[in-house]
Amino acid sequence: MFLSTEMRSSSSGATTLGLNLRLSGQSECRSSRLLEHWSEIWHRQPLSAIETARIANELPLMGATTERLRGDRPLAGHALLVTGHFLTDLVHLVDCLARLGAPLEAMTVLRKDYAYQWRHRVHGHLAGRGVRIADSTDPEAIHRHGRRAQRAGLRPLALDDGGYVAPVLMDDAAADPDGGGVSQWAGVVEQTMSGVYKLRGRESELSFPVFSVAQSRLKGRIESYWIAEKAVTTALSLLPATKIEGQPALVVGYGSVGAQIATLLDQRRMRVAVHDTDVLHLIDAHESGYTTARSLTDLLAGHRPLLVFGATGRTCMSTPEFLALRRPVYLASVSSRDVEFDLPALEALAVDQPASRVAARPSSRAQRIPGGTEVTVLAEGRPVNFHETDSISNLHSDLVYAGMLVGACAIATRPAPPGLDPAWADDVLQSSGLLDDYYERYGPPSSSRHA
Repeated sequence: MFLSTEMRSSSSGATTLGLNLRLSGQSECRSSRLLEHWSEIWHRQPLSAIETARIANELPLMGATTERLRGDRPLAGHALLVTGHFLTDLVHLVDCLARLGAPLEAMTVLRKDYAYQWRHRVHGHLAGRGVRIADSTDPEAIHRHGRRAQRAGLRPLALDDGGYVAPVLMDDAAADPDGGGVSQWAGVVEQTMSGVYKLRGRESELSFPVFSVAQSRLKGRIESYWIAEKAVTTALSLLPATKIEGQPALVVGYGSVGAQIATLLDQRRMRVAVHDTDVLHLIDAHESGYTTARSLTDLLAGHRPLLVFGATGRTCMSTPEFLALRRPVYLASVSSRDVEFDLPALEALAVDQPASRVAARPSSRAQRIPGGTEVTVLAEGRPVNFHETDSISNLHSDLVYAGMLVGACAIATRPAPPGLDPAWADDVLQSSGLLDDYYERYGPPSSSRHA
């Protein structure tokens, strides 16, 4: 057990006492169980009024959007189901939903299980507010939420992050052609492309509208740089001491985020290759100066990347791709969950685990596959931009969360026909005043806007 303290005094006269407590116990003894027990007790303290006020100040677009929309309490009569990363911005999102009329006692948050620094306190705070919390991978939590909403005379409405909700509802509708409980759902707001990909080919099955923040210009043109910058910075920090300049890197998926990752790696003087199944993206990458090929296995074998970023929102590497690797390589996912790299396939190929590499990076998986190539999956295959830190700062997540508030209110008050219509979402976001607010806050000084 080790406890360190630090006293700081600011220029304003305020004094802060910082405490850093470290406890350790053997994993196979009672002390480890005690550590887990006390960790939850210590961590799950609700956020203080000072902390929630600071968080609100970091999310001004959400606050302003709520003020513009709250007059008629548009979410009254709805039971909100929110899929969320347990970061501090989630606390303010829930507060904004409540101010828009959504009853907290009817709200459920589906927890995405990532190792965020504040995750336990966010959990404790939401539970203290009366919000139900469930695992995001548990479809029964969605069913329970729908049944509770029906008993309370409320319409369920989901704010999703990764396609956890809509596919479950579509499967339920397919199992019950009469609609059953699915017909009561007002709709789903989806903010990730991985969630949109899960609907591809099934759009005709949707019996409710999907408001796609994921495909909006708001998200694609502004947020993608922030995600890419965080992903590149974190991935490089997880590598052992390595000179990356002049080393080959590969970006799989040249969408809005992948294109930004390629640019950032190029700026760090790596030799960047790009692969995408969309030939238009491939042409764009080629004419931007990157090495490209139609075959991913050929590109892996020929370019011999040290670092591979998966940014497709789907599985981009499995057995054939792993066997095409020709040198020790590090794989970094930038998608929700762990879908980019086929981890079971990699596990099946493994002939042993390089113990020294695993010990050096306990958050990563290292395998040696046939041919002797060592493959290290950073952050255990989960998104590196979410690894033990905030994905992006609150000031950056503010824009997309504000867009989700706009989407939820649009579904509640201006319902569209069932289906996925990105143009509808873009039109609603464009007319909401959110982008104007963003420009007013972060654009050029007012004196120079009309110069």
